Formats: sequence, C-alpha cells, structure tokens
Amino acid sequence: MSNSYGGGFPPYEPPTGGSYGEYGSNNPASTPYAGNAAPTSTDGVSIAALVCSLTCCAAPVGIGLGIAGLVRTSGGKRSGRWAAITGLVFGSLVLVFGLAFIVFAGIMGTKTVWEDEASVGQCFGRDLFNDPEKSTCADPHYAEISSAARFTTEQADRFDNQSVADFCESLEPDGQYLDAVETGDFKFGISIDAFDEDDPDGGDWFFCYVERVDGEKYEGALPASGSSTGA
Repeated sequence: MSNSYGGGFPPYEPPTGGSYGEYGSNNPASTPYAGNAAPTSTDGVSIAALVCSLTCCAAPVGIGLGIAGLVRTSGGKRSGRWAAITGLVFGSLVLVFGLAFIVFAGIMGTKTVWEDEASVGQCFGRDLFNDPEKSTCADPHYAEISSAARFTTEQADRFDNQSVADFCESLEPDGQYLDAVETGDFKFGISIDAFDEDDPDGGDWFFCYVERVDGEKYEGALPASGSSTGA
C-alpha cells in the first residue's frame, strides 16, 4: 500500500522540541569546541627573558624582560608566565654571582704581585690560584724576588737554551740570593708575563725569585751578604 509521501515511509520529524535549524551546519552548538575560549599564544618576551637570563652578560636584560613578561602574562592574557618567572629568578642569581665574582677578582688583583710592578727584595706568598700574592717579609711567605726586569731580545733567545737557575744567576742578583741557593735549601724560580712562559719574547716582563726547595714557607728576608753584586 502506498501513501502520498511515496516509498511507503512517513516524513522525518525532528525530536520533540527541536527543529531542523538546531542541527544545521550554521548552529554554533554543532561546531566542535564551540563555546570554549581560543587558546592564548605564548609570550615571546617571557621566552626571551628565559634565554637572556642564562647568559652572564645578558642577565640584566633577562631581569627586565622577566618583569615585562609577568605584566604581559597577567590575567591569562598570554601563556608563558613560567618562562617570565624563571627568567627573572635565574637572571637575578646570575647577576648576583657575577657581581660577587667581579668584586672577588678585584680584591685578588690588588693582592697579586704583577711582573711589571715587582721589585727586588719583595716577598710574596701564594693565593688560591698559586699566583704570587703580596706579603711582608716578616710574615711567613714562600719566596723573595731576586731580579725584576723586561726581557731583551738576547735574553729571550738565551732563556730558551738555559735552565731557570742558570738564567736567574746570569742576571747577577745580590749576593744573599746566591748564598741561599748555594746552601742547597733554596732554589731559583721565575714568573713571566707572557702567553707562553716557556718561550718569552723581547719586551715581556719577568721576575726571578728564591724559594725553599721543600716548598715550605719561611719568615724574614734573606740575610744580606758581604759578597759584592755580581762578583
């Protein structure tokens, strides 16, 4: 038996309370993620703060960018707040440690015996890096400077073919230094202001010194000798 709708089936009727429009393609409720907030973008300033905070020189920049990133990511306007916070914290730590190192290096520098400032008879100890450190001869110290000068071209060439002891003796130091070495309890050493201390050039600063063979400290300046200089 057929009816007026054809095919023997009644027309489709939407569920009660609905309409065709509710299920159409233009209905927002039928669109995936409809009604959800659009995902926020990651804040580039916050990421830049994190990157800058990991380098010593750019740490102050990282701190500034971190503060800006906190403002830009407040209220969920942008994501990446974690990067702003991390950049601010790391940048502050790097800055503090960097300033502390500069102060430490400055203090160490004022105590160091530099080759171009050394003088004969000056006593010195050793710092944490085993560099010559200023000391009075009355206090326990490691060595006393016997000669201080700049290499001539001839001396630089000769140094390559001589031991430290022979070179320092050839400079004709005061007699007390030669006497101390002759006892066998002391020896000559040298400190050179050159990139390669084994191959100095003319014009490089240096100083020879006398230290105990056993490497122990001693007190007092080496006693003056009656020997004439260079005799």
